Amino acid sequence: MMFLLECPRCHKRMKYAPVGGVSDLSGKKKACVYCNLSFGVQKAVVRPV
Repeated sequence: MMFLLECPRCHKRMKYAPVGGVSDLSGKKKACVYCNLSFGVQKAVVRPV
């Protein structure tokens, strides 16, 4: 399952596919591909894709 994430700094949207499954989202971090900010995945989910 893929998720649409939104960066808290630049507000750009990007897709994210968790490797460990959906239940493993807590504690995961992702770096924004546009501004390189690291943020928590669980707080930035906009919607499932």
